Amino acid sequence: MSRQRKRKAPESTPGTFATQDSSSTTSDSEKRPAKRSNQYLPCPAEEDLIPLVEYYWHLGFNDPNIATHSLEHFDRSKFGLSAKTVQRLRTKLGLQGVRQRGTTFESITPFYMEIRERFPNMGARAMRLIYLRKLLNDFLTDVEPDAVRQRRVFKFKRKRFWSAGVMDILCIDQHDKWKQFGLWPHLGIDPYPGRILWLKIWWTNRNPVLVTSYYLEACRKAGGIPLITQSDPGGENYGIANCHTSTCQPLDPSLEGTLQHRWMKDKMNIKPEATWSQMRRQFTPGFENILDAGVAQGLLVFRWLAIPWLQAELDAWVHRYNSTPRRRDKNKILPQGIPDLIAAKPHLYGTQDYKVIIPPELFDEMQDQWAPLNDPVFELTSPVFTRKICEIYESLGRPEVTSSSFWDVYCTILEWIVQVDEDLTTGHDTAFLAPMELLPGQKELHQGDDVVAGYKYFGGLAKHPQSEEDNDDKEGVALNFADLTDQDSS
Repeated sequence: MSRQRKRKAPESTPGTFATQDSSSTTSDSEKRPAKRSNQYLPCPAEEDLIPLVEYYWHLGFNDPNIATHSLEHFDRSKFGLSAKTVQRLRTKLGLQGVRQRGTTFESITPFYMEIRERFPNMGARAMRLIYLRKLLNDFLTDVEPDAVRQRRVFKFKRKRFWSAGVMDILCIDQHDKWKQFGLWPHLGIDPYPGRILWLKIWWTNRNPVLVTSYYLEACRKAGGIPLITQSDPGGENYGIANCHTSTCQPLDPSLEGTLQHRWMKDKMNIKPEATWSQMRRQFTPGFENILDAGVAQGLLVFRWLAIPWLQAELDAWVHRYNSTPRRRDKNKILPQGIPDLIAAKPHLYGTQDYKVIIPPELFDEMQDQWAPLNDPVFELTSPVFTRKICEIYESLGRPEVTSSSFWDVYCTILEWIVQVDEDLTTGHDTAFLAPMELLPGQKELHQGDDVVAGYKYFGGLAKHPQSEEDNDDKEGVALNFADLTDQDSS
């Protein structure tokens, strides 16, 4: 069989070009396929992404979850975000994990000693979420194995609480365990996400004007008010009861004649009590040790130093509390997760935000009526004493007040104050109690009735979405509530 010899391409000689018939060839631009447009959506601007990435990273989210949650803040039809992009941005910001930092037992020992001094009872899980992860668990097991075993066998006395959604109920309570120091904490919590709305410390928690200011400050930040407020019986809560009722009733005429505050009797204010219990174990012991280490001879000097310092420490503890998921509990009927995230994205947990939107002008009116800022209860110390101690503090170079320096700074300032005028160190609290009457002619809200065996609903919804079917199956059971007029009917 004969073979065909391959035809060689024409060779070009120096100074000439090989040519081909133009009718049988195409240009280079025609040979190349058309350039495809980028199939990915553009990322949001970096300056908009940075605070979101930092926030969700501090919540303990991995890169895919950070990308998913961050993207919810943008128009998904216009922007996209991948886990790889988040990883690159984290590296740029220096947000590194334990392995990337090369953390060892030796490097975390100073941190451990500092935390143990301030929070003697803090467990591995809380420490891990503040700073380290698995390495800290191993470290604590090695350093204090008995304490680890003790925490594992600790059990709560279990009670059940049911709330319809975010800002359905606002629970408030005062705490009197630090009265020997002249310090009086007060708490407000949204029970559905388990989120602390305020944790304040002052020289009283019995003044209704002061307590109402806590409520108004928290509601301003939220942009609205809850459906119902609740507390233990007590005159210090009359301000919130009156303020909340007088705000709700003009917005919904169906509420006229009914106090929009529920008095929880017989130890039924469950959620604040549970939070106080956690604070007593996690926060209080270390600071009680510090406060017990000295003797406060000058009451006003002690107050002027201690309250701002402890308020800053409480704010940091509340931030950690709200940004940390609770331990998983199969018996819990409220959602489980990070309180801040549940409050910000209730749709992820099958509910919604029930707060009633209030314009700033109405908040201003309520502030002027129920918690005027010129009330003497808002003065940390008397004006004369404040002016004098501020001058001394400035002359000393504004020393930092910390857990380790508190008593040194206190003794130094007290010595100077005594030299100026010893009478300045004592004072009388004229605004400790300021009686207030409840709004007249208002009916009280009833206690919540059983909806399912053991479950009680104390909120402000006429019908909870999950309760209607249960009520049909249980004869003679009805929810006690204050009706809220539907917006379409108003």
